[in-house]
Amino acid sequence: MKTNRRTQVAGRRRGSSFLAVLIGLIFLQTACTLIESKEVIYLKSAQNQANEQEVRQRLGVPKFAATSQAGQPILVYQVMTEDPGTQNQWGAPGTWCDEYVLTFDRQGILRRWTKKTEGHGGELMPTYCVTDGFKPPS
Repeated sequence: MKTNRRTQVAGRRRGSSFLAVLIGLIFLQTACTLIESKEVIYLKSAQNQANEQEVRQRLGVPKFAATSQAGQPILVYQVMTEDPGTQNQWGAPGTWCDEYVLTFDRQGILRRWTKKTEGHGGELMPTYCVTDGFKPPS
């Protein structure tokens, strides 16, 4: 069975195009995971090093300040970001909220932190940041 030259060239082009698209998608996914908020970048560097005062100087006044049952200080930060939605065809205006819960040891050193993110499509002033977020003690 003989294949002509045109068929071989067309097959190579399709394979090259597919490979280029695949590499592009992998690069895009990797780039998106590398984009981190300034809070995440700071908290990664501050964990096990920064004290409560240094964190407050860097991140500002927390939304909540509490103490765990074990006597550890907890600071909660909520960062709201408005998504205009008018710059793309897929989404309506709304708000994204990031909640950071920071736990310090009894000496005041940042030991743990968590981040939860939730989008509030269509809401510009949501009444809560994230579902099942931090609840301050009553």
